[in-house]
Amino acid sequence: MKTPVRIFAAAAVALAVGLAVMAHDRQMGAEWAVSAEQIADARAYGKPGVELPPGHMVTEPQRSEGADRLPLKWILLGLVAGGAVLAGTGHRREPARKPEGRR
Repeated sequence: MKTPVRIFAAAAVALAVGLAVMAHDRQMGAEWAVSAEQIADARAYGKPGVELPPGHMVTEPQRSEGADRLPLKWILLGLVAGGAVLAGTGHRREPARKPEGRR
C-alpha cells in the first residue's frame, strides 16, 4: 500500500476511534460523579439531593475525579489505533533465504 494511503487510513481510524470512545464516555456519564439527572430523580422522590457516602448529601452536579483526564484518554486511544493501522499496512519484508550451498 502506498504511503499517502496508509497515512490517510491511519488518520481516519485514529479519528474514528477517538470520537467513538468520546461518545461512549459521554453516553455513560463518565464525566460526572453526580449528574443533574440523578439530582432531579432524587428530588422527584422528595429527597433534597443524592446521598453519596452515608451522611453526605450532594445537591448540585459534581464532576468526577478523572474528568480532566478523559480528553487525554480519547487522544491516546486514537493514536494507538492509528499507529496499529499504520504498522499493519506497512511493506512486508521477504523472508530470509538460506544460501544455496548450505543446508
